[in-house]
Amino acid sequence: MLRKKIDKILKKKAATWVQDDGIQTHGISNLIRWAKRYNTWRYAKRIKAHQRAYDCELDALMQGNGATADFKPSNIMKDGWAIDTSRTLPHLSELLEQAGEIVSERGGKTHSDVQQPFLRNIMFPGDMEKYPALLDFITSHEVMGTVMDYMKTVPVFSQTRPPGVRFMESNDALDPGSDGPYRASQFYHLDVHDTPLVYVLVLIEDVTMDGGPWTFLPMSTSDRAVEALRYQEKGVPYRVTDEAMYNVVDPAEAITFAYPKGTVLFIDSSRCFHYGSRKAIDPRFQLMYAYTSACRADFSQTFMSPFSAPIDEKDSRLRKMLLKKR
Repeated sequence: MLRKKIDKILKKKAATWVQDDGIQTHGISNLIRWAKRYNTWRYAKRIKAHQRAYDCELDALMQGNGATADFKPSNIMKDGWAIDTSRTLPHLSELLEQAGEIVSERGGKTHSDVQQPFLRNIMFPGDMEKYPALLDFITSHEVMGTVMDYMKTVPVFSQTRPPGVRFMESNDALDPGSDGPYRASQFYHLDVHDTPLVYVLVLIEDVTMDGGPWTFLPMSTSDRAVEALRYQEKGVPYRVTDEAMYNVVDPAEAITFAYPKGTVLFIDSSRCFHYGSRKAIDPRFQLMYAYTSACRADFSQTFMSPFSAPIDEKDSRLRKMLLKKR
C-alpha cells in the first residue's frame, strides 16, 4: 500500500521528468540516481529474483529456452554495440516474412500511432498474437544470450517508455515538416529510461543513406562527448546538434546503420549517442525491441500502464521472466 501511495504522489510530477525540458532542468545524472534509488526499493523483490536467476541459474534458464549445454552467444557487444549480418539468428526468416506482410498492408499509409511525424508505429493491437515471430525472435536463446552477456542480469521487456516492441516506419512522404529543421530524436541524444539497456533493431527492408538510417557513436566516443559537453548536468540540453557534437568528436567516428534487410543491431542506447529518421526519402521499416533491467532509471512506471505481451503456460521460464508485467 505504501508503495502505491508514493507512486500516486510521484505521478503528479514524474511525467514532466521524462520530457526534454524536465531532463534539462534536473539533469540526466540526477534523474537516473533518483529513479534507481526509488525503483530499487519499489521493485526490490523482482530485482533480486532476476539477479539471482542470472547469477545462479543462467545455464538452466538458457537450456530451458533452447540453448545447448555449451552455448555461447554468436554476438558479443563491444564498446556498447554489435551488428549481426549473418541472417541466421533463430526465427529471423519467419520474422522477416511476417513483418513483410505488415509492411505490405500498412506501409506508406496514415495510422493513429504517431510517435513523431517522421516516426510512426505500424504495429496494431493483436499483432503479437497474429504474428508470433515478433516475440519468438526476440526471446530466442541467441538474442537473449547477447543481451544478458552485456547487461549481466535477466532483463525485462521495457514495460512503459518505450514499449518492448515497436515496428517503426520513417517516411518523408508522411511528414508534413520533412523540409524543415530537425526535431526531437533527429538530434543526437542518449536514452534515459534505463542504464544499462539494450535496443535490438532489425531492418525489415534494405536501408540506404536515403532511408534516414539510425546513426550512432560507440560508447567510448560517447563517453568523451558526455564529458566535453557536460551532457548529464543540470541546465544542459537533452538534444545535441551536429555542430556541437562534432566540435568535440570526429564525425568519422559515427556509424550508420544502413545495411541490407535482415541485419540486426544490438546497442546500448543509454551509452551510445544516436539519432535517426533524417530525410527518409526511401521509407525505412525497422523493428525496435527494448530490454531494460528490472530496476528502471526513470519514474515512468508511476504514470504509464505496463506494456502487455502474450504469455503462454508452455513458454520457457526465461521467456516468462522477460515478458511478465510488473
